[in-house]
Amino acid sequence: MAKAGGLPTLDLAAGVAALEADIPRVLNLLNAPSLEALGWSRPSKAVLLVPMKTGADDYLLRLGFQAYRAWPPSAQFVNPLTKTYSPPADRCCVPKLVGQECQTHLEYGTGKIQLICCSATLEFYEVLHNVEPQHVWRETDTFYTTIVAIQRAFASSYQGRFSVDGR
Repeated sequence: MAKAGGLPTLDLAAGVAALEADIPRVLNLLNAPSLEALGWSRPSKAVLLVPMKTGADDYLLRLGFQAYRAWPPSAQFVNPLTKTYSPPADRCCVPKLVGQECQTHLEYGTGKIQLICCSATLEFYEVLHNVEPQHVWRETDTFYTTIVAIQRAFASSYQGRFSVDGR
């Protein structure tokens, strides 16, 4: 079953407004005084950078809010130094997640995009995945739903980092 409403539509102004409204809600939920106190940063109004750690490995998750809140944020693992993703050199910046509800792909589809295959990411819907009703993004969800889904995958299905050659 796919999300009703078709393909995501972009509305950057609405996405930024929804992010502005959700930041205090998420900070309150996490009992944190600021994004910086969590180690998160916001290099632009429509981007949030979230460090993710598992054991000795550190990653940086980049969330984009160009279709948010009607759709989940876009999500991509990026190079922590450049804050961008440029394959093949940055493939080692992507964790191997192989769970049933969240997987990472270095190249997916004809556009060969990095895909965090999880119903809490925008790209999941852009590549027209089917999704079970209990996993469909709801406009009451926040960007923290995306972070938690990926954190759960780290806890349950992390298999190290991809190498530069994609293995």
